[in-house]
Amino acid sequence: MYIRKSLEIPISIAFVISFVIFPDNNLLPVYAQEISFKDKYLSIEDAVNIAIQNSPLIQAKEHKVEAAKGKIKQATLIPNPVVNLVAEEVPTHEIGLNESQNMVSLSQKLELGGKRRLRTDVAKKQKNIFDLDTQTTIWNIRAMTKKAFFDLLTAQDELNLAKKNFEIAMSLKNLSNKRFEAGDTSKLTVLKAKVELSNAKTNVVEAQRKMFNATKRLQTTMGTVGTPLQKLVPIPVTDVQLLELEKLEGLLLRNYPALQAQKSTVNLSLLRVKEAKRKRIPDINFSVGYKRLSATDDDTIQAGISLPLPFFNRNQGNIIEAKELSHKAKDDETTVRNELLLQLSNAFSMYASTRELVRSFLDTIVPMAEESLDIARKGYKHGEYDFLEVLDAQRTLVITNVSYLKTLNDLFTSMTEIERLVGINISDIK
Repeated sequence: MYIRKSLEIPISIAFVISFVIFPDNNLLPVYAQEISFKDKYLSIEDAVNIAIQNSPLIQAKEHKVEAAKGKIKQATLIPNPVVNLVAEEVPTHEIGLNESQNMVSLSQKLELGGKRRLRTDVAKKQKNIFDLDTQTTIWNIRAMTKKAFFDLLTAQDELNLAKKNFEIAMSLKNLSNKRFEAGDTSKLTVLKAKVELSNAKTNVVEAQRKMFNATKRLQTTMGTVGTPLQKLVPIPVTDVQLLELEKLEGLLLRNYPALQAQKSTVNLSLLRVKEAKRKRIPDINFSVGYKRLSATDDDTIQAGISLPLPFFNRNQGNIIEAKELSHKAKDDETTVRNELLLQLSNAFSMYASTRELVRSFLDTIVPMAEESLDIARKGYKHGEYDFLEVLDAQRTLVITNVSYLKTLNDLFTSMTEIERLVGINISDIK
């Protein structure tokens, strides 16, 4: 049966889209009616979880986060002390330490200006950015999986539609043969019916190819290539709520991890400016040691401090670089922000338009196309209409259903994109 009053749309467990639309579940797609819950089946929640678990991209991001933890640990460490062993005035006639001036000293570099604390803050900020980047990747993969899941459901519907059209074409061919044998129609009508049947068969083959590709796409997204897919669990959809673009924009600016990561990048760039300025402050090297004066047989203590004089190198170039990169980070944030708002605006406009189109298809267009074909078939059977009128009504119904499936797919795509950008379920937006 063609899809009319409801369509099965997959919804992820993290982004459940609860709709209250068209509660009539009597006209579910064929693939939905054939599902037996005694058999193994794959829900959108399972598909999303499998995709996240198997994604090598997410695993690579997580390794990057773990590496950042090591960088934080390294940033907190102070420089190692240095041991110096010095033997001076060693006589050439006797190699040894008996007549030489021997010294053992220990030196330690002391970082001034809070460099170690700033270095640690920079490392922590970098880890935070990597965390947000990982979260963005998870959101993207979740959206990709949901889209691939729904594309496969749509491909199944298109295949069912092509098979239904093939059945109609077959019945028209048989009817044309009977009328030709009774002398009520010409041989030309029979030939046209056979051509239409061949076209319908070709459409079935094409729909099978699309379903095969959609299956492979979902398997690839889930990271289960080569593993047979279980039956997909559909979820009925009826109506979708009205949304306000201004509210969606507020959610995006507050929730989207990639934008938060860019804001953190701005803060990181400011920390780097501060760090570059602190590096103008020279570090002190403090040393203390013991020296044995062999000539007088005296023991002495050596102590000293070395301090670089910042006459020429005051880290000027690195400070300029850090400042310019901070300006770039702010510009990048604005660019990312505007791009995300544009993506949201495009998804919202598609959502608003397809929402109304789906309602029109369900309430008016599809029922009228079905009624038109029913009238034409009955009239052709009784000789009231010719074959071309039946053929035209059949093609109109096919085109209508294909357009409906495309519109519904566009609606789900826009819903998935909106949820990806705002970070919450559409049903939870108040």
